[in-house]
Amino acid sequence: MKRILLSFLLFLSFGSFVIAQEMPCPTVTGIRVNNAGDPDNNGICDATVSFEGTGDVQSQKGTQVEVFCNGISILKQCFMIPKSGPTTTYTTGIFSCPCSAPLTIVVTRFTASNGECQGGTCSNTIEFSPSPLPVKFKTLTAFRSKEKVAVKWETASESNNKGFNVQRKTKAEWENIAFIFSAAQDGNSNADLSYSFSEINNTNGLSQYRIQQVDIDNRTSYSDIRAVKGEGALIKLLVYPNPSNDGKINVVFEDQSAKNVVVRDMSGRMIKQFRNVVNNLPIENLQSGMYSIQVTDLSTAAVSVEKVIIKKR
Repeated sequence: MKRILLSFLLFLSFGSFVIAQEMPCPTVTGIRVNNAGDPDNNGICDATVSFEGTGDVQSQKGTQVEVFCNGISILKQCFMIPKSGPTTTYTTGIFSCPCSAPLTIVVTRFTASNGECQGGTCSNTIEFSPSPLPVKFKTLTAFRSKEKVAVKWETASESNNKGFNVQRKTKAEWENIAFIFSAAQDGNSNADLSYSFSEINNTNGLSQYRIQQVDIDNRTSYSDIRAVKGEGALIKLLVYPNPSNDGKINVVFEDQSAKNVVVRDMSGRMIKQFRNVVNNLPIENLQSGMYSIQVTDLSTAAVSVEKVIIKKR
């Protein structure tokens, strides 16, 4: 009789273990790393992790994302996936890691419905090791000259890079407006590479631009965003005399908002720089040649460029 009772208890214990492990769990798919680039140009890339999560039929459950950089845990974040909810995209906070370092993403799904990532776990932990962050963006600019907008960017390194979609948003959605193939041999480079794209943009409102980097295996990451004011919303200014015969010019603004002013020669080299200019600006000691006067409104980020010619006698 004791042997029968013991066998029955063992069966109950084993049966409970199996049931606990087989409870419904959230479904996780599409794990990916979103590269936000190297904002400080120091070899450290910022990124986030996204995935699609679908809840089970019983109750909300926790899903934990842990990020390892060079084998060291640098981020751990818990997401609560609602019961029977629609498939939803979840994204972690920003983390930083050397651009060339290996990443490992570990996703753990929990069976408890207590609002936290703790307790029993589902039977399989998802581990994902993406390639090193593919592109290190060095610079990105977008500026308007009358009806034309020019987008320029530089990369400090590229790995398995197919190329770049130039994307623009003027209303609710981003749209691809051009694809620029990578200048790196076989998509790999550790040297600075420069790219540019120009288009006619007659939009009166604000236009936003960004670069979508595309891997050889079609994975994507994104640059920062740059905004350009509409053609009718540019800074109104007057540069005189133009041409100038004595190396002196005046820059007159229609409004009194603070602006940065940069003077460049035709090679793009910065000759003079003025910050937080409010009143009209006299500029002196310019040598003979052609210059561009770039004015940035600090309150709106609008940029205007004027050309001026110096002819010293």
